[in-house]
Amino acid sequence: MQDVLKKVDSQFIAGQWRPAEKPQQVEILNPSTEERLAMVAAATVGEVEDAIRAARAAFDEGPWPRMSQQERSAALVRFAEALKRRRDTLVEIAVRQTGAVLSLARSLQTDFVIDAAFRYADLARTYSLVEHVNFTGQPFAAANGQTVRLVQRAPAGVVAAITPFNYPFMMNVQKVFPPLAMGCTVVLKPTPITCLDAICLADAAEEAELPPGVLSVLLGGGPEVGEAMASHPAVDVVTFTGSTAVGRRIIELSAPTVKKLVLELGGKSPNIVFADADLDAFLATDPGNLRHAGQGCGQLTRLLVERPIYEQVVERIAERMRGLVVGDAADPATEVGPVISRRQQERILDYIESGRSDGARLVCGGGRPSHLERGFFVEPTLFADVDNSMRIAREEIFGPVPVVIPFDGPEEAVRIANDSMYGLNASVWTTDRDKAFAVGSRLLSGNVGINCLANVMEGPHGGFKQSGNGREWWQWSLAEYTELRGFSYSA
Repeated sequence: MQDVLKKVDSQFIAGQWRPAEKPQQVEILNPSTEERLAMVAAATVGEVEDAIRAARAAFDEGPWPRMSQQERSAALVRFAEALKRRRDTLVEIAVRQTGAVLSLARSLQTDFVIDAAFRYADLARTYSLVEHVNFTGQPFAAANGQTVRLVQRAPAGVVAAITPFNYPFMMNVQKVFPPLAMGCTVVLKPTPITCLDAICLADAAEEAELPPGVLSVLLGGGPEVGEAMASHPAVDVVTFTGSTAVGRRIIELSAPTVKKLVLELGGKSPNIVFADADLDAFLATDPGNLRHAGQGCGQLTRLLVERPIYEQVVERIAERMRGLVVGDAADPATEVGPVISRRQQERILDYIESGRSDGARLVCGGGRPSHLERGFFVEPTLFADVDNSMRIAREEIFGPVPVVIPFDGPEEAVRIANDSMYGLNASVWTTDRDKAFAVGSRLLSGNVGINCLANVMEGPHGGFKQSGNGREWWQWSLAEYTELRGFSYSA
């Protein structure tokens, strides 16, 4: 990681590192130990201007949008290979910067992401950008003398990408590779407190020799940097993953120039368990919402359990949660690591106090682990007898705090599940296949798992209502970074 730390006082603009205007402004801490990892430069609005100017020139005048699909694919393969060579460093960063336990740091935080980079590089080559249609909308081969319609997917332009703290490397790759694959140029702003992996990303782009201006990475930028990006008239698309509140602000800022938006926002997703469910299969899927200490927008944070099995399910989940090892993410024995920061820890503890005061039953957890003197830890905490009107049932806690709500029958289950401003993810558990799909098809959710967790990273991932706009992963991501252009021509 030492090579990464050498770049913390720089910004990657127009394809090269340059000294930052405001070095050593942002502190990055290890959330397990509270030790300082780095002091990182804070990007300025002036640096935003430089990066967007470079991206605009690269899109309007440079070779990237005009390359063949094969040429862009080859460049992205080089980019992915350079990331793969940094794999061990990226794993270390995931553990020390985000508090991801080792198994998660190696798998979902790193190896899956590198594989995704290669997959996007391949899609850059194979994704269909042109189709011929006749005026009934059906494909056909043009013949001499016919007027035909050609529909082209054109790159959408300059993309401003703003990413969250919980899966930073994954989100940075997900916000960079799809638009690059389509011929767009990108300015990336990672979250300030988890931006070390973005240094690896920029180094890999430099090693891959992407043309100048195709990718810039602004480290340590605060809200004013994100706002400058979202409102900038030279930006065509804003892609953001994070809270709904920030998403609303981006909508406001982008409205005057009518930008295209790809917003993956909050969730309070229901996990519906009927009395005839296979409970062993259900309980094997982390129903306590504890992966990455509950820090995931698509995690199933509201457990809706049918009354005949309600108490049994509550006790079995609580038993599992009580036995989990909470500790330093670098310890191979740790099952639940820290949350990202003291601010987030205190926010979660405030939600726990809210649940208590609103009358929910605290089944287990409820505070800081007594055996850990340092680190931003929260005990795995389970609330039962929760009413869907309670704050802990309506707001995104983003911590290891699932809530359990009883219901009677499919109609009530659907009503409670849909009684939310969010609609990102859901699961339905029952051995009655017809009931499962009848309920699942009524859920206002971008993804639904039937007797499993929905594989949101196979796409299309996104939400109904205030969970966002657009869809992500694979070909659905690629489409978001294109505009349709129609041609009529005489063959």
